[in-house]
Amino acid sequence: MARAKELLDSSSGSHERRDAKGSHGAPRRRLAGCLVFLMLMAIVTAFAWKPVGVRWRQFRARELLGRRDEAAALQHLRAALRYDPDNEETLLLLARTHRRMGNLERVGRLLTRAEDLGGDRGRIERERRLVLAQCGELREVEGHLADMLIHAGEDGPDICEAFVQGYFANLRINEALQLLEVWQESYPHDPQPLFMRAYLFQGMNHPAEAIELYRKGLGMAPHKTTMRRRLAAVLLEAGRLDDAEAELLLCARRMPEDAETWYLLARCIHARGDVEEARRRLDKSLQLDPDHLDARRLKGQLDLERGKLDEALAELEQVVQRRPYDILAREALGRALRAMGRPEEAKAHFDFVTQAEESIARMNRLLRESLRKPHEAEVRYQIGTILFRYGPPDDAAKWMRAALQLDPEHVGAHRALAAYFRQRDEAAKAAFHLQQALLHEPPP
Repeated sequence: MARAKELLDSSSGSHERRDAKGSHGAPRRRLAGCLVFLMLMAIVTAFAWKPVGVRWRQFRARELLGRRDEAAALQHLRAALRYDPDNEETLLLLARTHRRMGNLERVGRLLTRAEDLGGDRGRIERERRLVLAQCGELREVEGHLADMLIHAGEDGPDICEAFVQGYFANLRINEALQLLEVWQESYPHDPQPLFMRAYLFQGMNHPAEAIELYRKGLGMAPHKTTMRRRLAAVLLEAGRLDDAEAELLLCARRMPEDAETWYLLARCIHARGDVEEARRRLDKSLQLDPDHLDARRLKGQLDLERGKLDEALAELEQVVQRRPYDILAREALGRALRAMGRPEEAKAHFDFVTQAEESIARMNRLLRESLRKPHEAEVRYQIGTILFRYGPPDDAAKWMRAALQLDPEHVGAHRALAAYFRQRDEAAKAAFHLQQALLHEPPP
């Protein structure tokens, strides 16, 4: 009996030890199982989150594009591209965003990549047409405009904007105004047609109309600080210094790194007669953008007013070297040279200013004539010829292209563009236009 009891006690103890061991092992097994489960869930979530994250970024980008906040949309689309570099929808939205921002050289590559990945061919073709329209290449795409508007869907504002820009580029003002009216009636909550009409009236030297339209647009989209800066520029030109300064100070708070805003503030303060404060604002502009040539010209003019002839000469010579058509810089440089006792050098600049003013007066008459004759290629060629001598070469080239839109065989426009592209070291384009000029030149 004693032996049996001993055996029973021994057996009971071993069971207790096994139970105790089991009671410690079970939580460990459960913990290990939970960890494995959580790891699996993390892996599944990571794979599932990737397309969800891309779709969310695309959704936000569309929303921001609808509000015409292209810079913010671009950030979301770049993030989406990091998640999935081969997403054709992201590429299409990026192409649209860059087209709106004027980065046209990127659009073609994005559309080709989207096409290679099987993107929507209809949307890709539409974007390509809009690029051509926006560049002013209307002959190839204008015949599609009516059908594009009928089947616009959500793309109506983009279609209108691209073709309005094309009409602007070709100075077809009546067509631009008609399309702007359709755009505004069809999309009354879109501020962009108001801004574009304002820009048109600003260019046509109708400041009252431009100011009213900019204000209406900003009432709908107060976040469009670039448009507010344009409004300030019109107010400044109209002599409304208090209003201009108020708008510019708001721009400076919202875009403190924008050199153009500080330059315009300097001009505004200079117009009040405060040269020292204007100089401080100008220093801020040049600190942000040392190559801001308008700011450098104003700095030279201020140095000239303060009697600092050497400093004025250095600034103005830099501007004239890089922008020889700048009438204000040439006139100020002439005054600086005359004050330094160098009358012969000064005379060359004064003569240029006199000739430029006469030519620009003629160009303004031609501009009015071009409005009356929207299909006259020769008028556009003559405007381009004047601008190649007394204006920005890129603007002159636009007028030559506009002439070729109306008359693809215009020899003078082809020769002018051949010279323009030769100076820019774009040999293929220069050769093309020279070939076209030789092909269409009349026999002697």
